[in-house]
Amino acid sequence: MREFCRAAAVLALAGATLAPAVAQSLQRVTVRAFTLSADTLHPRAGASFHLVVSLRLSERLADVRNLQLPFLGSLQVLGDTRTINASTLGTLYREVVTVSGPSGAITIPPATFDAVDALDGKAKEYATNPLGLRIQATASPHSLMVLARVLVVGGAAMASLGLFLIWRASRPRRTQEPESSPEPQPMPSAEELLREARETLATDPTRLGALRARNAVRRMVGARDGETLADVIDRAAQLDRRLLSVLPALERAAFTDEEDLPAAISDARESLNEAVA
Repeated sequence: MREFCRAAAVLALAGATLAPAVAQSLQRVTVRAFTLSADTLHPRAGASFHLVVSLRLSERLADVRNLQLPFLGSLQVLGDTRTINASTLGTLYREVVTVSGPSGAITIPPATFDAVDALDGKAKEYATNPLGLRIQATASPHSLMVLARVLVVGGAAMASLGLFLIWRASRPRRTQEPESSPEPQPMPSAEELLREARETLATDPTRLGALRARNAVRRMVGARDGETLADVIDRAAQLDRRLLSVLPALERAAFTDEEDLPAAISDARESLNEAVA
């Protein structure tokens, strides 16, 4: 399972007080966390990977406005997915941007969020941490030549092995009764998998329990180990609309930081309870 490459969470005020006219159109919130991260430590040139902007608020909101993505420079944007998970404990906003780019080092500037601070009533511009990446180059022609030679030698070895197997297969052998194969087990229903996830998290409200519950729900959509939430959310919506809230909540509980973990697990349990109610 691909682990998230989480940059240091920095919550900064990029400006002091904004103009009063601007402040009137801003949401009044309490910002608890605002981060920028990537889902791989080693992106490769020309291959897609994901940038993740996460915003945690104390208030329960139906939408989040005035959040600006950073300038991505030489990166090419291939897709953009936004999710909002709101509960009595607050709001978690996540935006996943699919990108690709050429090889080399790149520093992505912070994403920003304009809002009125509910603690002091002042309009402020919040900023995430910047994110440094080094995109690795694809294989050089020399490397490809070496690989071709290895394949030639390997092919010769495989040919020799094939001749040996043909010779062995031509030898007379005793007839054996075919072994009966076990009957295939039926695939659990969506309702059973959701209940399994809820019981897992109820008996083990830890990060490990959240990971086990996440894996049970991801089996509903046939998610592979290397796939991220952004990869599976679209077909999850087509399969069962309940997964639109359950999957992000379990993803957060599995990979959030220790400070946010109790709230994340509580939100995940609430989402599962609503899904199987």
